[in-house]
Amino acid sequence: MYIPDDTIVAISSATGSAARGIIRVSGPEALGLADAIFPGGGTATFSVPHGRQNPLPLVAGWDDKIARTSINFNIGGDDGVSVAEAVSWSVLKGRCRLTKAVFCPADLYIFRAPHSYTTQDMVEFHLPGSGPLLQMVLQGLLTTGARLAEPGEFTARAFFNGRIDLTEAEAVAEVINARSDGQLRAAERLLDGRLHRVCSEITRQLTEALALAETNIDFSEEDIEFATGEQLRGQIATVSGDLDRLLTDSMTWDELTHLPRVAVAGPANAGKSSLVNSLSGIDRSIVSSIAGATRDLLTVPLSLPDGECMLIDTAGLHNAAEAVSDSLAEAARKLSRRAVATCDLLLWVFDASEADSHGFSAPPDNMELPKHVILIANKIDLPHHKQRLDDILSAVSTCSIGVSALRGDNLNLLKSRIDNMLRKILTCETPTQAMALTVRQRQLLQNGRDCLNEVISLLEGVGRDVSNGPDHLQWELLAVELRSCLDHLGCVSGVVITEDVLDNIFSRFCVGK
Repeated sequence: MYIPDDTIVAISSATGSAARGIIRVSGPEALGLADAIFPGGGTATFSVPHGRQNPLPLVAGWDDKIARTSINFNIGGDDGVSVAEAVSWSVLKGRCRLTKAVFCPADLYIFRAPHSYTTQDMVEFHLPGSGPLLQMVLQGLLTTGARLAEPGEFTARAFFNGRIDLTEAEAVAEVINARSDGQLRAAERLLDGRLHRVCSEITRQLTEALALAETNIDFSEEDIEFATGEQLRGQIATVSGDLDRLLTDSMTWDELTHLPRVAVAGPANAGKSSLVNSLSGIDRSIVSSIAGATRDLLTVPLSLPDGECMLIDTAGLHNAAEAVSDSLAEAARKLSRRAVATCDLLLWVFDASEADSHGFSAPPDNMELPKHVILIANKIDLPHHKQRLDDILSAVSTCSIGVSALRGDNLNLLKSRIDNMLRKILTCETPTQAMALTVRQRQLLQNGRDCLNEVISLLEGVGRDVSNGPDHLQWELLAVELRSCLDHLGCVSGVVITEDVLDNIFSRFCVGK
């Protein structure tokens, strides 16, 4: 379990060389440790731009008074300002001590408590992004008294200190791990507190219902009824409907996690495998002048400007009327057809040098095609009738392009078109306001809904059991189910939580976050 009151340090920038690396320190001794290795020079103080509620991407719940200020830069003199003298939200420009005689240029960002991500005193060293240099500074801070942070410990402190709730903490992890634009947008919707607000409103209504139920229990021997079963039935039905809509309208992370599938298909010897290898930069597929070299589906990830997709190299496809040489070729053809039918985007490849006045090798008859297709004329490096090919590409209604997998002609343009088309596909298929729930969140909400179903079942007996008076209801059982539902909702936001659940959530973070 985390120790909340000592001073922690970690490299928070990504692994590898970069223009800038960041070391983050948080805790009661953060300013003192920074002062020990940072003899600052000039200072540039700044504050949050006017009206901006969330100055950093991973920070929520900032005080309103911060957001009311405007930006203001003030460069100090040559004598410099010490860390102790620096105000919150300031940047000290100076040098960081590596050894007694060796320094490196650095900027020191100061965040005084409680106006920081963790609500503690926090500093960030912004340094040249050299791995060995960052390790030297990190070791210096560890030597002077800091402790190396556990994975996710900075965000854990933000949670424990009330800066964010558990749904927002989980959203931070999803932002870090996002591999596509859709995942990032869904994580940002969690990060802005939307799930927290929905759960808070449901909790408020259930708390009112529980108060009425418990009041009826307290005064059960009196001739007083504070709430009828009919009143509670309407209130619980409203809350249950809200929970049902939340579960129905939300997506699972599994739906967003899978990479878009882009099938590369076409007739034999069109250069599909060469194209897959050239686009991905990995010689995954066997390339041969002999037709039918590819018999199985081969997948390889492809990095795009806005994410990734999974390229699928398929066996050559023929018209159904054409003879198939053997049973293995027939199995390969069936597998390819299935891949084409289930992909998100099809790249149909044909040999530009074989295009003639009759057209090009189109997809086989009666083959199920996806909605989105890019027509690719490969091998434009070989002799071909340019005007005829241009006429073919301009005549088709789908997106089209001529490329050379061998020379690399137009491959970057093809990547850009794949990226743009996938972005449009995913935007259409993913509602812009849909939330994505983690497995933990969805299970807790379903458990809460099950409790409400039990409450509704109990309320069905209103007016039927008259053994203890008119409209008698077993309020005790009703209150138990309402409390259970509130507990499940409290676990979503972290109001009710166990240590092992927290360990499981924050273990998904990388060190420094």
